[in-house]
Amino acid sequence: MTMIDTMIYVHIPFCDSKCFYCNFVSGIYKDDIKEKYFKKLNEEIEYHKNKNYNVTSIYIGGGTPSSVSTKYIGEILKNIFKNYFVSDNAEITIEANPCSLTKEKLQDYKKFNINRLSIGVQSLNNKCLKTIGRKHTKNQAINALKMAKSCGFKNINADVLIGIPNQNYAKLKSTVRILKKFVTHLSAYMLINEPNTKLTKMLENNEVKVVNEDTCVNYYNKLVKYLNKFNFKRYEISNFALKGFTCKHNLGYWQGNNYLGFGLSSHSYFNNERYQNSSVMAKYLDSDFEVEKHKLTKEEMIEEHIMLGLRTIYGVDIQYLKSIGYDILSSKKDEIALLEKNNFITVVKNRIVVNQDKWGVINQIILKLLP
Repeated sequence: MTMIDTMIYVHIPFCDSKCFYCNFVSGIYKDDIKEKYFKKLNEEIEYHKNKNYNVTSIYIGGGTPSSVSTKYIGEILKNIFKNYFVSDNAEITIEANPCSLTKEKLQDYKKFNINRLSIGVQSLNNKCLKTIGRKHTKNQAINALKMAKSCGFKNINADVLIGIPNQNYAKLKSTVRILKKFVTHLSAYMLINEPNTKLTKMLENNEVKVVNEDTCVNYYNKLVKYLNKFNFKRYEISNFALKGFTCKHNLGYWQGNNYLGFGLSSHSYFNNERYQNSSVMAKYLDSDFEVEKHKLTKEEMIEEHIMLGLRTIYGVDIQYLKSIGYDILSSKKDEIALLEKNNFITVVKNRIVVNQDKWGVINQIILKLLP
């Protein structure tokens, strides 16, 4: 039987504290809930077992996976390796926070075949960290990165936030200037004021001031140029990597690859079908893993390929779109000609790619190319 490439995402919803800006499905739970959760999670992994699934990447995200005992992480990975075929060169990532990362945990992660770390740094300015409710300090973050390198991790990402109240470009640049000495990959995200978060309430009460969107875009454009000098190339709107260190897992999402999601609120996309687990802990713990699946329509497949593909340096595949019923070169002939003429896009080798200096208006470009 033919092997089917897939990725696996595992959600660990546990945190030691809730950051002010966070609206992820995560929180602080008692130990008995954690025990029940990991038992259920392993049952789910086993339920979907298939040795004909060739797992190309595993991503353990959260929440804060580094906040839980490594015995749980070890059990999860052992279970995946037992029930699926994991590729020899699979990228295996775990998310971590500086204040819950220890040398012992890092050594265990290495034993479990984890070969990539994604550390939630966000900022190396203590005032900025305090503003958004992060529990670590600048020194703790730097020590965590040093520990990771000393334990033999060669593939390390750091998350950075742009637009934190109290942040200016000098503080942002200072953070990145230090991080680039330790990491091979940087994810730089705009801070979004999500509803029902503490940060949004603080903004409403005028306790802090938001950095306006134009300023954030300005910071971002400066950051792109700065990182370029040190060979951190942007390959997706928010992601930069040294050569050979692009994130296979996230790139798989943007290129429409199959993935299985395990755990609370996790999503799966397999054979053009999409489904999601419950985001309510009690319901997940009581679930039988039978979920309602939605088969993507031709229109949805076209939209997803364009919306996700244009976010990357690889763009969209003209031939693939044609194969699912959308001849973009013919249907959008005038729009493509105008966008090319004004240097918004490039059509090359059967692909349409947005020129990187125009990524700031990518949503408008996407709208012009959708059916």
